Amino acid sequence: MLNMSPSGALSPYYYKGGYFHGIHYGSYFDDYESLFKMIDKEEAFILKSPDKRRIMMDFYETNLSDNVIEKIVTHITNIDSKIIKLAVATDKRGLSLIKKALRKSNSFRPACCYFCTDMEEGKTWLVSDEF
Repeated sequence: MLNMSPSGALSPYYYKGGYFHGIHYGSYFDDYESLFKMIDKEEAFILKSPDKRRIMMDFYETNLSDNVIEKIVTHITNIDSKIIKLAVATDKRGLSLIKKALRKSNSFRPACCYFCTDMEEGKTWLVSDEF
């Protein structure tokens, strides 16, 4: 039986001989209420699992307002204990905003993060042994 995350991604998702947990936070545009509900569902799903995960988050086509960035940083901080590696994919502007906010929060381990505009690149990094 296939397992799905709340955002509709296969979990675990097998890729190039490894696996990761994909989270689709993209295509919410300005629908922040729905996005925040999905973030809360994904967070609960991850926190109730005994497993640590390699996680891929995509934010394509979601407007990254200040409130959204704040929610993302809080979310990543809350699930940090369950993260082995985290890849974040979105456009260049979004990556810059998320990286800056995470650095400013001082509550996350940047060494386990990979920021990219190409999801395939992020997936490949997640399943690799590199940090």
